[in-house]
Amino acid sequence: MAGLLHAPLLMLTTLMVALNLSLSPLLVHTLQNDTEKFSVQKIGAPEALQYAVSKYNENSNDLYQDVVVEVKDTKVQHEEDGTKYLFHVILGQCICLKSKSSFASCPLNYLEERKNCHFEVYVEQLENQTSLTSSKCNK
Repeated sequence: MAGLLHAPLLMLTTLMVALNLSLSPLLVHTLQNDTEKFSVQKIGAPEALQYAVSKYNENSNDLYQDVVVEVKDTKVQHEEDGTKYLFHVILGQCICLKSKSSFASCPLNYLEERKNCHFEVYVEQLENQTSLTSSKCNK
């Protein structure tokens, strides 16, 4: 008889948890450690993408700077200590050497092939640190 009294309470508790999760998609993604698509204009995303491309350029052997020509896909994954940004972008090469200080006025080299790139940037909230955890590009 005591088990029958606990069953409705257990069902009610389960229903309340399910409702809370459905009302909080961010919590669902955090619990599932899943990714969600988002606009590159989302707070933090432009800075994360700029960081990724900057680090990519620092680490590449090219004499010329690469810049984002097109953003194909963006995703975010919320983790316990920070946020992981996943970018799929197309990079184009500028005609200016990396040593040039300003790339804002540097035109693209339209003769050079575009690069298909995937970047993963992790932003740790507590330490306020950003790192490029994965960078893969191909023509």
